[in-house]
Amino acid sequence: MANWGYKSDNGPPKWHQNYPVANGCRQSPINIVTSTAESTQFPPLLWKYTQTTDLSVLNTGSSWKVDLPAEGSSLTGGALQGEYKAWQMHAHWGSCAGKGSEHTVDGAEYDAEFHIVHYNTKYGVPGEAADKPDGLAVLGIFIKVGAAHPEFEKLVAALKQVKGKDQTCKIEGSVNPGNFLPENKCFYNYEGSLTTPPLLESVIWTVFKEPITFSQEQMEVMRDLTFSGESEGDARDCMVDNYRPPCPVGQRKVKVAA
Repeated sequence: MANWGYKSDNGPPKWHQNYPVANGCRQSPINIVTSTAESTQFPPLLWKYTQTTDLSVLNTGSSWKVDLPAEGSSLTGGALQGEYKAWQMHAHWGSCAGKGSEHTVDGAEYDAEFHIVHYNTKYGVPGEAADKPDGLAVLGIFIKVGAAHPEFEKLVAALKQVKGKDQTCKIEGSVNPGNFLPENKCFYNYEGSLTTPPLLESVIWTVFKEPITFSQEQMEVMRDLTFSGESEGDARDCMVDNYRPPCPVGQRKVKVAA
């Protein structure tokens, strides 16, 4: 078993034992309090992604993940200084409706949360950027159950083939990460960390206010994944509640795009 996970013996309350930064002052996620968020005039957030047909989905044992091509991608503007390139995307979700998002808004949770991870081009490669204070930029998108999401539907067939840890499957057709962004691009911003170990405090967060929708069937495809691999026995260990609860905001400022 990995030295971290989402169970009682290795879940978020235990992460500090192997990753002391878990108790740091810049940890993510957080509860966003709308009444104290500072209204800020940001430059327009600009993004470009490569529409590619050569993507695969991997069951990491803690989520699903799709590595994204950096070439041809770009994320600038908003609260970001400089240019960031795409790295990967994944999600976090609950076992049932009403819980599953990592960030919360005025204490309210969504059913899931979608993350598109980028790295700062000034560091050259993701590995060099991952531990720098401005090394990573993550776009966080809330998910609620509703209409089926056409872009996520492109991943569904492949996800059904990676139920066990370390399994991978090619995604048929092309996928554009930009199609996961909500129509309304108003966002919250703050300085935080990765939400999974090693919990590096290197993320500039852009969390969109408006959620997107996945159908109940699409949510169940994610919940049908398992934390364990075939070699770890026949026990069905459904991949649910793979989210970290909010961390203290402390002295950090949370801003909201005016």
